[in-house]
Amino acid sequence: MDRVKARHSPILAFIFTLARCRAMQGGGRDRGNEVPVGPVAYVRLSQALRKTMTRFVSSLFTRPALFVYAGIGITLATTGVTVASLYEMRLDAMAQARDAAQNLVISLQKEIERNLDIYQLAMRDVATTVETPSIERLPPDVRQLIAFSSATNATELGALFATDATGKLVLDSQSIQPRKFNVSDRDYFQVQRRQRNVGLYISSPFLSRTAEPGVPRIALSRRLEDKNGQFAGIVAGTLRLSYFQQLFEDSILRRHDSITLLRTDGTVLMRQPFHEGDIGKSLAGGHSFPPLVQSGHGTYIDVAVLDHIERLYSFRRIGSYPLVVVVGFATDDIYAEWRKRAITIGLVCVIVDALLILLSLMFSRQLRKRLTMEHRLQRLAWFDSLTGLPNRAQLQIEALRILTDANRNASTLAVLFIDLDRFKRVNDTQGHAAGDEVLSEIARRLRNQIRAEDVIGRLGGDEFLAILQDCDVQRATHIAGRILQAVYQPILINPTQDTRITISASIGIALSPHDGEETDILLRNADLAMYQAKSAGRNQVRFYAPEYERQAKEQLELEIALQRALRKNALSVAYQPKVDATGVLCGVEALVRWDIDGQNSIAPDRFIAIAEESGLIAEMDAWVMGEACRQLAEWRAEGLDVPSMSVNVCAADFKLPDYPGFVTRTLQSHGLVAADLTLEMTERVLFDESVDDIRKSLDAIHALGIALSIDDFGTGYSSLSYLHRFAVKEMKIDKSFVQGIGSDEMAESLAQSLIHIGNILKLTVTAEGVETHAQRDFLSAHGCHLYQGFLFSRPLAPRDFARWAKAHRPCLSPGDLACGQDV
Repeated sequence: MDRVKARHSPILAFIFTLARCRAMQGGGRDRGNEVPVGPVAYVRLSQALRKTMTRFVSSLFTRPALFVYAGIGITLATTGVTVASLYEMRLDAMAQARDAAQNLVISLQKEIERNLDIYQLAMRDVATTVETPSIERLPPDVRQLIAFSSATNATELGALFATDATGKLVLDSQSIQPRKFNVSDRDYFQVQRRQRNVGLYISSPFLSRTAEPGVPRIALSRRLEDKNGQFAGIVAGTLRLSYFQQLFEDSILRRHDSITLLRTDGTVLMRQPFHEGDIGKSLAGGHSFPPLVQSGHGTYIDVAVLDHIERLYSFRRIGSYPLVVVVGFATDDIYAEWRKRAITIGLVCVIVDALLILLSLMFSRQLRKRLTMEHRLQRLAWFDSLTGLPNRAQLQIEALRILTDANRNASTLAVLFIDLDRFKRVNDTQGHAAGDEVLSEIARRLRNQIRAEDVIGRLGGDEFLAILQDCDVQRATHIAGRILQAVYQPILINPTQDTRITISASIGIALSPHDGEETDILLRNADLAMYQAKSAGRNQVRFYAPEYERQAKEQLELEIALQRALRKNALSVAYQPKVDATGVLCGVEALVRWDIDGQNSIAPDRFIAIAEESGLIAEMDAWVMGEACRQLAEWRAEGLDVPSMSVNVCAADFKLPDYPGFVTRTLQSHGLVAADLTLEMTERVLFDESVDDIRKSLDAIHALGIALSIDDFGTGYSSLSYLHRFAVKEMKIDKSFVQGIGSDEMAESLAQSLIHIGNILKLTVTAEGVETHAQRDFLSAHGCHLYQGFLFSRPLAPRDFARWAKAHRPCLSPGDLACGQDV
């Protein structure tokens, strides 16, 4: 009977076999006799035992009831996971809103702080003008130009002025002769008069008495003191509150979101949505206000005092200014999308749970293992390990799929080639670990800027590619702008030291089918457009145009030809005289020229730009300097008295190892001294990102006695500060100002002002591009020292220059830049 039951029950069979095994192994009695068991019999019984256990385990996965129990357990588990996921999604919705609010408030804070910094700079220039007695001797129009030169960058500045101790205007950006009104009743004047160390004060909103009476404004003021430390007046600038209104309106907000600008005393300066009655109200009574002004930045949830809507608020102090900008996202709007997803996910969860009950635990486990393995292999083969984005191979597959769908549906798509600007300096200065962190953060931001049906991937290095479906020019422009803005936000790479870096991107866009119907062609054209964006100054967007391909080909051909020309000494140097007002030779400038086959002349601006982009500029400048020094020595050996030689240099030259030593060796090899050479550089050299290294070379060159000249002054940054920081002896007025003399009053005023500035700073002022006697006479009448231009001579070959120079005797000793100046 035991054997019959065992055939129908694996459990009973297991127990029965186990009992027999123990009995036979340890011995027992059968009808009074002992039955010993040998080794062979024991092995056979062990095998039977293992087979019985295998059948028992297998039966657990074949009985329907067990699948139901397993299904119920899995259902409970999946339900719990779903609930937890929904909770996490709710937290993520709030976290994303918090990130968005923080990003927006940072963007607004930086924009406002940047403009306020400009205002402060303009106010400091006015204060410097008021406090500098020597400037009072200048003509009123020149004095006003110097005082308010920085105000041109402050487009929202209503008026910039300085007052005396009684509140009467003494300098006015609106008029050469200050307007006759008094500001002593304004709070920004009274506060500065009463308190000595108040610093920058931002006033309460007020209505102007002169311009745009109905437009509310605020004022920024600083105290002026006489030499005894007594109150002498203020410098103030007014700011239209409509600037903040427009800035806030340009932000992407939902219906119940808000942006508020507060003074630290709680006064509302501007709020979006805008209600005129909110301006000037005080929020100091709210319980959230103390932390708002006691901390530099933060986030909190509260019910608004003004409209009683609960919002997630993110605030940030605007630099050192007594201002706080607050961004508020309504919590109902934050969770609206989450509620929709929760309902959808809940329904799906019910359906999935019902199906899970019917699944086999064994097969589901095997399937999960198989899918996990396939997923891992797929991730390794098709996705970038650092950023998690599709790699180049996956992008090609996705691009082909999207392009096929677009051709089938007769729709357009856009390919965005995204390249980070100057990313190499991140690796060089912060290390590759920080570079990887930056790439990961940039990838996350890029992923957030595109739709789910679009594709974003990493091509390699700092290059990314986005493929946008059903995308026209307008949408491509909009998304590219969002990407630029997202990339430009500061990235925290060291939380312990609060180290942040800011990086930009250049984007090239190609559209299908207009710019190509194959993936390789679209990618190449987007790449060409991206390089155009970099050439335009970086942090730009450019669409592909057919001429880019032609330009790229010509650029490459010219670069190759330029390399050959440098190797074969096929370049030449022309020499243009520098003369005084009477036409007497005072110096010469070496200008590189390139003639192909002795016929076709390449414009200097073009091949010099190619040399800078390809890295050939330093080699070319070194050759020009050697050739110019050789020629100067040759002329002097022939008895031709040429006072000095000017050579153009660039930022790349000053970055070379021991560049001052190279200049010294070049002079010595031709028997020249430091006074024989002047190095001309454009303003942008002094604003290069490696300015510290450049400063060291400039200081060393100045110590050798070599003169430094600022070329094309007025066309670049035109900051007067570097004329003090760097040992500059000459300032060359760009020809664009000179050419307008006689026909353009603004050009005449600017040229006159530049000459005055140069004379005040005791610099030699040289005018370029002088072509008429009227231009020469005007410049001479206002104190210009030296001249270059076709009125005196074009750039000449060495022999032609020698013939010209014999007729023009130098007026001073060689190497003296101040030829024509009273010394």
